[in-house]
Amino acid sequence: MSSAGALDPRLLRAFTVLAEELHFGRAATRLHVAQPAVSQQLQRLEDQLGVRLFERTTQHVSLTPEGEAILPYARQAVAAAAAVERAAGAAGDGEEATLEVGLSPGVHYLAERALASLAESAPHVHVRAIAANTGSVARHVADGTLEIGLGFATAPTPGVRLEPVAHVPAVAAVANHDPLAARRTVALRELSGRRFAQVDPLDGPGYNEAVRGLCSDAGFEPGLADRAAGPMAWETAVRSGDCVGLTTRVSSASTIRGIRTIELEEQALFRIDLLTPESAEGRLSAAATSFAEALIRAAS
Repeated sequence: MSSAGALDPRLLRAFTVLAEELHFGRAATRLHVAQPAVSQQLQRLEDQLGVRLFERTTQHVSLTPEGEAILPYARQAVAAAAAVERAAGAAGDGEEATLEVGLSPGVHYLAERALASLAESAPHVHVRAIAANTGSVARHVADGTLEIGLGFATAPTPGVRLEPVAHVPAVAAVANHDPLAARRTVALRELSGRRFAQVDPLDGPGYNEAVRGLCSDAGFEPGLADRAAGPMAWETAVRSGDCVGLTTRVSSASTIRGIRTIELEEQALFRIDLLTPESAEGRLSAAATSFAEALIRAAS
């Protein structure tokens, strides 16, 4: 449930540091760069996302609502990138190899475990994490830009082989002012009269289909948001109170401003997939094979 297109973890790092400091000078000091570089990185990120992340004057810097909503996802990506650096730092003897891995929101916890396992079993493999939404990861695997990726409820994509590797419990998401926000648990069927938020079809059509499937399993067809366009479609629909949503704890939806997550009384699961190119016909590079094996170990 993130924006379209691969995002440079360095830009997300600059964003999260500035969000903590709310001061360009202090952020530049922490990032060990000149202050204009922070402004340039922030501008590049805002241009890619298509939203303004900060309100800034000569004397004041503050997060916009869009910036607050994106912040937890950015922190996920930064954490994943840090895990990648730890894994790369553990490189030892053997022929070195570099692998670019696409990671969509909601999979970082599994990726971190896989990277830790990879650092032990194949320390010569250097991994670069590319943070992007599931739809973008799938497209990059299909066109050969990425050899391997991790997706959240991935839709069938031409040129991409999907292998389910884990299932994560779903939780309900409502606005803080929603009557259900005071509840600790809720049955999915209790939401049968509500509209459900969707993500932009470019971001992850598989997520939208998974929500419809979970509701169908609970015995009802969900009402859907009138439209879902842009990187913040899901969050905006839930936060406004117009819709409820389904997400996972590991997607950090509970930290999004104005949204509360509630445990579901029945078991409802979202799928995490390993994405590889169909053209590989099972013949992945040694580095990609090592990562896939580490991922299977981490998921077991």
